[in-house]
Amino acid sequence: MPLNQLADDGRVACFSVSAAAVPGAMPRVLEVFAKESLTPTRWTSTVEGQRLTIDIQMAGLPVDRTDYFAAVIGAMPMVEQVLTSAKSLTPA
Repeated sequence: MPLNQLADDGRVACFSVSAAAVPGAMPRVLEVFAKESLTPTRWTSTVEGQRLTIDIQMAGLPVDRTDYFAAVIGAMPMVEQVLTSAKSLTPA
């Protein structure tokens, strides 16, 4: 299935990225999604001192793709940690 046809419409993948606050960090993280023709549903970033925190949400992203993106982002030299979680858009 092409990545632009996301499989799980009710699942929202959440990424929390901790990285060095260097100029190239944000565009390199965003590029991981852009290369797959995906736009994050939500993106927030905060810089505190030398630390950059990026929180990303991607609606409809399957578990295997979530794991793949986390591994790619985590391999970047300026990234210290990538945490993932998921939430549901459908009421319980």
